[in-house]
Amino acid sequence: MMSEKEYATPFPILQAASLLSHRTRIQKFRQAITKIVKSDHHVIELGTGSGILAILAARQGARVTAIDANAESLKYARAAAERNGVAKKIEFIHSNFSDFEPEEKADVVLCEMLSSVMLIEQQIPASRYAVKHFLKPNGRIIPQEVKLFVIPVQNEILWNRFNIEDLKFPRIPQTAEREQSIDLADLQELEKISLTKVSDQPMSIDKHLNFEIVQSGTVHGILGMFESKLYEDITLTMDDGWRELFMPLPESVDVKAGTKLDVRVSFRPGEYDSLNIEIE
Repeated sequence: MMSEKEYATPFPILQAASLLSHRTRIQKFRQAITKIVKSDHHVIELGTGSGILAILAARQGARVTAIDANAESLKYARAAAERNGVAKKIEFIHSNFSDFEPEEKADVVLCEMLSSVMLIEQQIPASRYAVKHFLKPNGRIIPQEVKLFVIPVQNEILWNRFNIEDLKFPRIPQTAEREQSIDLADLQELEKISLTKVSDQPMSIDKHLNFEIVQSGTVHGILGMFESKLYEDITLTMDDGWRELFMPLPESVDVKAGTKLDVRVSFRPGEYDSLNIEIE
């Protein structure tokens, strides 16, 4: 007989647990937390997932409020806190970050919702909201900054993924293995974003970039990536566990070495369906 328990799709907790294998990412966060978090601090973490950053902060002696919108993730994080002997230092809250109202503001906010070019995850809106609503005037947020980069690429595998014999599907952004893509120009910086500033306005990115093609081929899309400063000289890169994001063009474009390619990239960070790429 089947249980009457209602099962939710377990993807969030499976994803959170998979990130435990990204050891250099965890090591860098540990370094930043060790430098910033003190025993008398109150720390708020947004999107706690497996609970690892909350646990690291609690091990510094801080009181931690760990928030996540997924109940199954919180159950896992609570169990992890018990195993690591810090359950009494962490209060777990089931909430979206924009619905949470802290009784006490934080000395430190932790928010690791990083993703390639910040299109999909809520890193930018969550960080901006936290700085305004959760952080003490002299508090600190980790990470502190992100830089976004893009490059035009040829990627036959992801371009053809959406054509299945006589069936055609709309092309959407996909995470990409680095070896799938052929770079057709040099990498350019798309945007540098401070995560420490307060703003009431949703952030929009709208940039015109001019690339010189260095290898003849077919531009299928733009590959996006990032680096993020946690604190001082502690910086995360794509090698710390992220995959690039392939953002397909409306139509592929054949190019020759030495020609120019003008690209307009616009989107609102955290709003997946706001992406627009134009060849001008």
